[in-house]
Amino acid sequence: MLELIVNQKGGHHVSLDTVAEFESAIAFDARVRQARTRNKVISAFPYYSWRVLGKLSRNANYIIKPKPPGEIGSQGPDYFVVLMGLEFRKCFPHFMHSGRKSIYLFDAWPRGHELIAEFVNYWKIDHVFLTSSQAAKRLSASGRSCIYSWIPEGINPELYRQCAYSDKDVDVLQLGRRYDAHHERIARALEQDRRVYLYEKVKGEIIFPTRKEFIDGLARTKISICVPSSITHPERAGDIETMTVRYLQSMVSKCLILGHAPEEMISLFGYNPVVEIDMSDPIRQIRSLLDNFADYIPLIEKNFMAVVEHHTWYQRWRSIASVLLPEP
Repeated sequence: MLELIVNQKGGHHVSLDTVAEFESAIAFDARVRQARTRNKVISAFPYYSWRVLGKLSRNANYIIKPKPPGEIGSQGPDYFVVLMGLEFRKCFPHFMHSGRKSIYLFDAWPRGHELIAEFVNYWKIDHVFLTSSQAAKRLSASGRSCIYSWIPEGINPELYRQCAYSDKDVDVLQLGRRYDAHHERIARALEQDRRVYLYEKVKGEIIFPTRKEFIDGLARTKISICVPSSITHPERAGDIETMTVRYLQSMVSKCLILGHAPEEMISLFGYNPVVEIDMSDPIRQIRSLLDNFADYIPLIEKNFMAVVEHHTWYQRWRSIASVLLPEP
């Protein structure tokens, strides 16, 4: 039996929704049960002890330490946690126990690699599954005893909607972080053409405030612009170019994706599912895509079927479970 540590915080946020999607897929496995956390204050203490004292000295004698495997009376269950970024506090108090500990980690950007390796080494993590193939390769080279593996992001297609192509009334959508160099070239032209272009007009603004509006908005969209963070925010992502759930959400909502496909995505799909942005004449390109949208329906349908058949969270969990819960 494996215990899944879930987030105790409520509220709506697209990143937490993605974590919850994966957790719901894992929960279908009869070999998994939800870990219990009774006192949030007490559970946070080991994390803050490690972080504060670690900042004071790399060789600090920490107050809180994990129990070693095999300690009498301490053998606990195996634990698994899904983390959006370096939210290690979610791991506690469970990671103080002696059972196997494993993590699925989104957003392992280069500046966080040292902290990830330090956390993994100190708390004796057995497996870390990362959404980025490059991050998995680099952390594997850190020489730690932990096994780092690449498991790409996935999706639960049944949670999304698909509109008839004739009912799509959002011409272009750019969710979240913008690719400003491209946006500044196309925004005025789309406005002049009286096209519906939805994007973050104010930094941090949420286009679709609720989960339902988010899903409906994607379903109503013809073209979804998806560009990796290595292009839009290189100061954070560095050269790590990875496929995010936004690509998959757009595909299961039957949008045409305009942007850039990371190499790992092309490898996963066996073809390039994205219409690559033409920065030499982006206005001409986006007008052509909208005027000839019907010509791209075969690609949209191909992408939809590829995701449903090969890129769901259930399939991602099967890959992880084959490592953590192998059949006898």
